[in-house]
Amino acid sequence: MEESLVSELGKVEKREVLVRVLASSAFHRSDQLKALLRYVCEREISGRGEGLDEYTVAVEALGRPRDYTPLADGTVRNRIHHLRHRLENYYTVENPGDPVHIVLAKGSYCPVFQRQTVEAPAAPHIAAIPPAPRAFWKRPVPLWSLCAISAIALIGAAAGWLAGTKVRPGPDPLLVEAWGPLLAKNANPLMCIATAAQLTLIQRPPKPPGKPTVTSPDLLEWYQSLPGLPAARQIYLGPSLTAPFWGDVAGALAVSQVLTGAGVTPEVLPESSIQLRGMNKRNVLMFGRPGFSKTTDLYLAEKPFRVRIPDAQHGNAIWNTDPKPGEPQEYDNRKASREANREVAFGLITVMPSWGDANLRTVVLSGTLSPGTEAASEFFASPKQLRALLRLFRKEGYSGFPASYQVVVRSNIFDTSALDVQYVTHRVISKPRN
Repeated sequence: MEESLVSELGKVEKREVLVRVLASSAFHRSDQLKALLRYVCEREISGRGEGLDEYTVAVEALGRPRDYTPLADGTVRNRIHHLRHRLENYYTVENPGDPVHIVLAKGSYCPVFQRQTVEAPAAPHIAAIPPAPRAFWKRPVPLWSLCAISAIALIGAAAGWLAGTKVRPGPDPLLVEAWGPLLAKNANPLMCIATAAQLTLIQRPPKPPGKPTVTSPDLLEWYQSLPGLPAARQIYLGPSLTAPFWGDVAGALAVSQVLTGAGVTPEVLPESSIQLRGMNKRNVLMFGRPGFSKTTDLYLAEKPFRVRIPDAQHGNAIWNTDPKPGEPQEYDNRKASREANREVAFGLITVMPSWGDANLRTVVLSGTLSPGTEAASEFFASPKQLRALLRLFRKEGYSGFPASYQVVVRSNIFDTSALDVQYVTHRVISKPRN
């Protein structure tokens, strides 16, 4: 049995615990959470932990303005929730034997360093071992048993040979029905992944040939704290149009597995390397969201559901242009995250004929965040989810999947990955052609 005790730890030991957690893989790619954990722990170590509250964390740790109000912005609560979840994951999965745990209790912004103690388990009761039975191969074996064993071995060998000669089964029939032209023998689908305009971190060699674009001691300190990167005297930021988001890549991987399972080889390209006219007369699978993908923005124009680009009044949301009774006007991941007390993303699947050609198919997989794209892709690649969707279409009087429709899905997310896929609603844009 294991219990935890709040014991007096010295400042040096507490900082050693903090360094150990910050260097873990659980916090490897979470610079904001690392900075937040370092801030609250240093406050506690210096004896100023009692003064930690939402406003203090917002202004001093997250850089929010002095007029920050918790009612208007739930960022602090969201980040603290993620920090608590990340700590629990570290101590549960990565380092359960750590002698000291950093605990961030619910409703508190001040961490507690808890020393772990383990009670010695009781000695197990060992029952008397019965005498070993007579060895199998020393027993007399009837002739009929030998014949039966030989026959079973021959049948098993024959079955194995036949199984090896069989052709692997194709994709689920429901996938074939839903994906249509995308899984045809000569489909030649184009998988287009959106690439956002980003600034990429580049190291400057010891003798720089020119003045760096950005020089920042804070940026250099952060760079040097990252594992596996080469040493640099200076670093700078360079523009890039070739970096996709992880959720978009994960979604493309889920979809490509269905294609390759059907014997279809897709062509995969970043959006920055193709022109819109290059998608004409093609089967297309598009991954991305407006704001980072002009093509997605064009495809979703005039559709019942659209991904709204965040502005001063709106966060990442799917806009419901014509809500049905009981439906909201938008599916906002910030609102959903506050209600669920964990980070949530919405995904959007849009299926339509390619450029009006019923023999070709375009599917746009988008979302409020990149994990939303991943959730949408997993929904479209799941026979179980598509079977449930088909039942809904049939209840509405359709004999099969409409030629054009949209589906909104929802997923809880961890870091940059979708954890699950939940159907939310759908809208039929056009009926199937006879």
